[in-house]
Amino acid sequence: MASIRGMMAASLDGFAADASGGVGWLAPFEAVDWGYAGFLAEIGTVVMGRRTYAQALELSAEWPYPGKRAIVVSRTLSQPLAGGAELWSGGLPALAAHLGAAGGGDVWVVGGPMLQSALIGLGALDRLELAVVPRLLGAGVPAFARGARPGRQPRLAGLRQLPLGMVMLDYRFGEPGRGGRAL
Repeated sequence: MASIRGMMAASLDGFAADASGGVGWLAPFEAVDWGYAGFLAEIGTVVMGRRTYAQALELSAEWPYPGKRAIVVSRTLSQPLAGGAELWSGGLPALAAHLGAAGGGDVWVVGGPMLQSALIGLGALDRLELAVVPRLLGAGVPAFARGARPGRQPRLAGLRQLPLGMVMLDYRFGEPGRGGRAL
């Protein structure tokens, strides 16, 4: 059974992107080693929404997740997608069940506060690693959808202080198979 995980960065005031939807404010922190390579080695499947998919294509000349199964959640895109990504246009409860049954490594819900918040609301996210970046944006895309009600409450499992004032928080929403997913 795959663990469904989120990993994302947020400003100190709780934004995942600036007011224009950009992440350029993260550039001064790109050299910080926060464990991405080790994290990615544990991932077999990446899943993202349409906006995150478009942003991934804008930020990189090559598909950023080679060798990983990729699923893009969208009702407006059509096949073929970059990197051989699969298109998911069905409901999120069915997606959560599909992802939880996936083999070949854990599942990463890439970026996308809307998709990640929806999966948290379903009780489908097992783990969230949140890099808090010491920047105050004042406005932007909230890291979590406002009014979202979690299916399971997180508990802090660890934290690491990183260079340049960053902090990595590791939250667990319960172990897979214990208590089940609230779908």
